[in-house]
Amino acid sequence: MIPVEVLPLQRFDDPEDGFGLQQAVLEKVGTGRREATMLVWTSAPYIAVTRLESRLDGFEEAVARAEALGFPTLVRNSGGGAVAANEGSLSFSLTFPVEEMRHELYERYTRGVELVAAALRRLGVRGAEGGEVEREFCPGSYSVRSGGERGIKHAGLAQRVTKRAARVEALILCKRTAELAEPLRAVYDALGKPFRPSCLGDLPVGVEGVCEALAEEVGERYGTREVALDRSTLERARELRGEWRALRA
Repeated sequence: MIPVEVLPLQRFDDPEDGFGLQQAVLEKVGTGRREATMLVWTSAPYIAVTRLESRLDGFEEAVARAEALGFPTLVRNSGGGAVAANEGSLSFSLTFPVEEMRHELYERYTRGVELVAAALRRLGVRGAEGGEVEREFCPGSYSVRSGGERGIKHAGLAQRVTKRAARVEALILCKRTAELAEPLRAVYDALGKPFRPSCLGDLPVGVEGVCEALAEEVGERYGTREVALDRSTLERARELRGEWRALRA
């Protein structure tokens, strides 16, 4: 198996650059210009919703409330539900070439959850496992938690699949998670959805430590080689600015 290319941690002032970079990597893997790639990035605060949520009653109110708290709203092209992130949060993705869109769709989710949970156990998060958390943000079966159903949600996974590439992504809340409670509550209230702020909690280490643990897990499972971020991929990411902004009537 060809090793996964591991890009260095990227830090962005504009979260749109992170979303754009994920898309640029997906495009390059899908056209054979990149091998399988691991990407990690963090940015200034934002709220990210799905396209389905952007059509719900209450969406404009959710955007207004989030912006008032300093969290601009972006619309992502993967599934799940609304999430909040800040400089203490880490976006992690693995993008692989595929030959058929639906092949191994659920297997990729399962492997992704197991990988993130194993990385957190490396860091001393006892009982890190896949499973839903009561009244969590971005609710779904592909969450990574500790403490069971009434415990802490550390990460939520989503997936984006095209004809020739698949991206499994996870937002991992590492530190400063208390700062996310108010914007998440504001958004979920506006959308008429339940949310339990106590499902948030810090990890023992910050984004750098989580990056190292993820790279170790990916290396054991797939093999890795570190590569620099090339200029054309970053330029493509910047070209996509504006694609993710939430539009209000």
